[in-house]
Amino acid sequence: MQKQALALTALALLAACTTNRFEADVTRFHMTQPGLRGSVYLEPLDKAAAGTLEFQNYASAVGAELTEHGFTVAPARDGAEYIGVLAYGQSTRESVGGGSPITIGIGGGTFGKNVGVGLGTSLGIGEKKTKETAINMLALKIERASDKSVLWEGRAVAEAGSTTRYGPLAAAMPALADALLRDFPGTSGQTVTYKSQ
Repeated sequence: MQKQALALTALALLAACTTNRFEADVTRFHMTQPGLRGSVYLEPLDKAAAGTLEFQNYASAVGAELTEHGFTVAPARDGAEYIGVLAYGQSTRESVGGGSPITIGIGGGTFGKNVGVGLGTSLGIGEKKTKETAINMLALKIERASDKSVLWEGRAVAEAGSTTRYGPLAAAMPALADALLRDFPGTSGQTVTYKSQ
């Protein structure tokens, strides 16, 4: 009986660790050296989201990470050296496997074209299951304000059980922002997996 109790306790602890673990796949593209710094104004890819509390919260998380890497978040577009365009969203699925619907690439125009595909909708058919997986995404594109040339862009995609700690997009956003900008600017064209608790 005591062995069974210990085994159940161990399983519970393992489950807790699993649901609280964060893991994100991060891909970045850039044509710049590590010295990219300056004032940056953050705005949403979806212009309708500008001024919403949701965007302000997400921009705050990204801004805090940018500040860690020497940027200054500008309060207004005018006078900012760079414009940071944010895209974010969540999709769900009920089966394991499948890749992210988001693609990016310097000069390819794919950031604005495909970044919203499948986000905010359920990819499963029928009623939601208890083991539904949330796919959370954060993407950032940094443009030079003077000529709109893209200097850096990246995306972070993380999966979690929809009812776990990192399932809701709002709960996952600080960790997504940290992963996206960790080791900034990162190796161009390489996908890196970052893990944290």
